[in-house]
Amino acid sequence: MLQTIRERFTGVFAVIIIATIAVALTITLVDTDSFTGIGNFAARVDGDELSLAEFRESAQEALLEQEQLQRTQLSDEERLKIERDALEGLVRRMVVARYVNDEGYRVSDARLAEHIRSMPAFQVGGKFSDDGYKAALAGAGVSLDAFQEEQRTALAIDQWQNGLVESSFLTPAEYRRFVMLEGERRRAAFALIDPAQLRAAVPVDEAALRVFYDEHPAQFESRESVALEYVEVKLSEFESATGPTEQELREVYDANPERFSRAEQRRARHILIAIDADRDAAAALARAGDVRARLGKGESFESLAAGFSDDPGSAQSGGDLGWVGSGTFPEPFETALFSLALNQVSEPVQTEFGYHLIELQELRSGAVQGFDEVRGELEQEARNRGSQDRFFAVTEKMDDAALENPGSLEPVAAAAGRPVQRVPGFTRGGAGPFIGNRAVIDAAFSAAAIEDGENSAVLEAGDGHAVILRVSEHRPVRVRPFDEVRLDVEAAYRQERAARVAAEQGAGLLERARAGGDFQTLAAEAGATLVVPTQLLGRGAQEGPPELLAAIFRAQRPASGIPVHAGLSLPDGRFAAYRLEEVVPGNPEDIPREQRDARKAALSRQSAVGEVTALAAELRDAASVVIAPNLFEQQDSE
Repeated sequence: MLQTIRERFTGVFAVIIIATIAVALTITLVDTDSFTGIGNFAARVDGDELSLAEFRESAQEALLEQEQLQRTQLSDEERLKIERDALEGLVRRMVVARYVNDEGYRVSDARLAEHIRSMPAFQVGGKFSDDGYKAALAGAGVSLDAFQEEQRTALAIDQWQNGLVESSFLTPAEYRRFVMLEGERRRAAFALIDPAQLRAAVPVDEAALRVFYDEHPAQFESRESVALEYVEVKLSEFESATGPTEQELREVYDANPERFSRAEQRRARHILIAIDADRDAAAALARAGDVRARLGKGESFESLAAGFSDDPGSAQSGGDLGWVGSGTFPEPFETALFSLALNQVSEPVQTEFGYHLIELQELRSGAVQGFDEVRGELEQEARNRGSQDRFFAVTEKMDDAALENPGSLEPVAAAAGRPVQRVPGFTRGGAGPFIGNRAVIDAAFSAAAIEDGENSAVLEAGDGHAVILRVSEHRPVRVRPFDEVRLDVEAAYRQERAARVAAEQGAGLLERARAGGDFQTLAAEAGATLVVPTQLLGRGAQEGPPELLAAIFRAQRPASGIPVHAGLSLPDGRFAAYRLEEVVPGNPEDIPREQRDARKAALSRQSAVGEVTALAAELRDAASVVIAPNLFEQQDSE
């Protein structure tokens, strides 16, 4: 596995695992040759180019995510903001990566290898698959070198962030202040004036509706959509009722003897005394000898590893290296490991990193699985291969038919033996069986599909799911005629005017309450829904809308026993008026010590995140950034 990486190994153990904390790096799986119009870059950051392909991929992903979340088509203003945010994120990534490199953060080949091996995308049955790894990148058009370099940069940023997290702390006074604010409780009553009760009384005339329609065209736009036709096949449809013969299974078993042999494995731990700028080889050897002598006197290997080992990946776990086979470690280390008896500690072993003390903890001898043990596995593999062969044979016929008949799916359907299916209203968020399916959405809204009416190529719509589609009709975004949406216009007009009336009534209620009127009586007169909690409100209270609770906790404390009266308009059009009577600070002593310690650690990490964000902003401000001319106009025109 990972032979291409192992060939470049220079040492540090592949079992060291980096814990990732908010790595803001992504891999670009885009063919850069397919973009024209404004050159090959989206921006230049301190002279380095950010490719147009990378920006476009990032922007499209962000746009699709927002459309899926909102379940509606984004306005031009929203799309532009998302595109600008995507560009800003990529620029910050570049300046942070350069800073981390200049600060000397480095990731060894071994650390990189272990990180990639742990990625679920490249694992089959819980184990890393070298073939799957290479195939996934090749299928996406990404070279091994480019992918590995991107991941190396991501892990270097991890190291930098981890350092900030580990060094961040809160003073006792800061933490006490936080607990007092977090645990603060407030006594308040509030009244909600709902415009729904006022809509019917709003006067309406055609002229007013026409003006409202003209002033709010975006509210009455239709969503862009297409009439989609498609032919699909699924791998599960090609399963065969007949399996391979016994002889065929035997031949596969006999042809792969190494596959069913398990090599000897050893579980070990080590203590590394590094040779570096502060400690030469002689000093490292002397310290290794001292540590070995302490082991001989019965001191704990785990505690000595935690106190003396210079391997950050294993020191805090007692030096544990896990189960390993041959070919994992540098030759001197491996030779020593495979010569040890159980529970034996080696003499100091020198590698390019320093001196190691190695202890063999457990041993798994090699073994060979018999034919009967693996027969079921071989049979299932043979069935899967047969299904895949039939599946790919059909998709090739479909692809040929689509190319030979670009304006019709009927020949494709004939080649597949499947019907042409239709989705009449397919939007940029997807529809039918393809909601949120990026491959299908991109193909359906491509220029070839919309402008030329051509069949798509074979699309991978999911694991073992192939689709060819075409667009029979395109419906662009348009402002729907007034007569078509008159009822919608009237409903929106009434809602807006009713919300204004609710706000006016709420303002009057507050004015009279501040003048000494009884809050509950005034709320009743206004037809408001009154809420008077029986207990003090906490920051996580569920009694009212979150925007209202946030306002209550932002309000000034009542002075000299005089209640505070204030209000706000809520996003749903309701007006909320509240009366704040009392503020009770949180008491740190009310929180158990274990919870206090855990919360303090979490706050320290949160503080570190703030430091990371602030430094990234400073680096961005100091960088020289040149954005390609007409970048966003070019994006919008596509």
